Amino acid sequence: MQTINSQALITYVQDLFQAAGAPPDHAQQVAESLVSSNLAGHDSHGVIRTMQYISSIKDGIIDPVAKPAITRQTGVVTMVDGQRSFGQIGARYAMEIAIEKAKTFGMASSGLYNVGHVGRLGEWVQMAADQQMIGLGFCNGGSRGGLVTPHGGAARRLGTNPLACAIPRTDAPPIVIDFATSVVAEGKIRVARNSGKALPAGRILNAIGEPSTDPNDLYAGGMLLPMAEHKGYCMALMMDYLGGILTTTGFPMQANFRWGNGVLFMALNIEAFQPLNDFLSEGEILANAMKSTPARKGFDEVLLPGEPEQRMTAHRLQTGIPIDDNTWQQMVDAGKAVSIPAPI
Repeated sequence: MQTINSQALITYVQDLFQAAGAPPDHAQQVAESLVSSNLAGHDSHGVIRTMQYISSIKDGIIDPVAKPAITRQTGVVTMVDGQRSFGQIGARYAMEIAIEKAKTFGMASSGLYNVGHVGRLGEWVQMAADQQMIGLGFCNGGSRGGLVTPHGGAARRLGTNPLACAIPRTDAPPIVIDFATSVVAEGKIRVARNSGKALPAGRILNAIGEPSTDPNDLYAGGMLLPMAEHKGYCMALMMDYLGGILTTTGFPMQANFRWGNGVLFMALNIEAFQPLNDFLSEGEILANAMKSTPARKGFDEVLLPGEPEQRMTAHRLQTGIPIDDNTWQQMVDAGKAVSIPAPI
């Protein structure tokens, strides 16, 4: 396991993307996004994705210089064609539009399609919370054919299909809810595989539908299980309708399925519903009710969504970001190939 300073890691990943053909501003935005996921403790959406993105550039799937463009606007709805850009570039652009329109209309939605992996969905909805709005994100997609089986099934049909929501608070970081509708995100299986670790039971099935704890089985035709059994399956299906069909991305089982992620972003301007201070004041009563809940055996305290990430970020900014040897060696080898020295 390597431990890398966050700023040094951003610079290194940015250099790798620039060497792959990305302009400096795109490379910096994507590198900062990936490292922010590592800082938050979500290594599944961090720099472990670097080689995936570079491979997609080499294969002509991602266009590293592409910029998203508006293709349709009808009142509070905007459709954004990512034009095969990095997902992070498209996601930021689409959410910015929703936020700006919500300032005028009270609420707004952006549908994003034809774009790469958008990374950690919570990053984008938090943009709205940082401007005293509520942000929502509904995402589908991934690879053709999917990785997740429906509840009771034994074949791939769905993506990991995350959803996210960010809610502002008075004098504290926002509440950020962000999770895959599969029992875990695919990237967490990738982290376990690269680290040589077995999975807890109940995460995946192998190619013939049998329970497995070997992360390699997922990449040999296996499948992820939906979270919370039928409830996760229902939510994943909802993401295919909202993030997939509604945005024109489609769904993994479709013959003409668009690559990458489809995302429906929404921004709700709280002031259009009630005075902002009233919402924030009542929201603090609710947040404090959660925080004051007595902890049961095995737990130190009740946390709000987003608190684990905030604490992990503070810790890793001080101590550095841990990266498994396999992932790090892949990145070092990629750097050597283009004469970019690793930061350690």
